Parts: sequence; C-alpha cells; structure tokens
Amino acid sequence: MRKPSKGKVGKKARQDNFDSKFEHMVGEYQSAKAVLDTLAEDSAEYAAQQKQCDQLFASAERFFNSRQK
Repeated sequence: MRKPSKGKVGKKARQDNFDSKFEHMVGEYQSAKAVLDTLAEDSAEYAAQQKQCDQLFASAERFFNSRQK
C-alpha cells in the first residue's frame, strides 16, 4: 500500500507563507506611503521617504513576480 503524498500540504503551506509575507510587505509600503503624504514635497525628508517607498515597492514587486510562475 502506498503512503499518501505530502506534496499538496507543502504547497499549501508555501502559499500561506507567501500570502503572509506579501501582506506584510504591502503593509510596510502603505505605512511608508502614508508618512510620505504628510511631508512637504520640497523637504529633504520627503526625498528620503520617497526613496524608501520606491525601494519597498520594488521589493514587493520582485517578491510577487518571483513567485508567479
């Protein structure tokens, strides 16, 4: 008698892990974007926050695209 395959269980766990990581990344981006919206566009803090938002967005986009095959 064959043992049951555990392939589907592992895939489901990876998907749940992906979802939670992606939600966390999106949450970080949204909070950084909220801070950016409160800053004046001409300030040095705005430029630094814009750079951080761009990095967070790019990171989330790379993570999403790497998992979509």
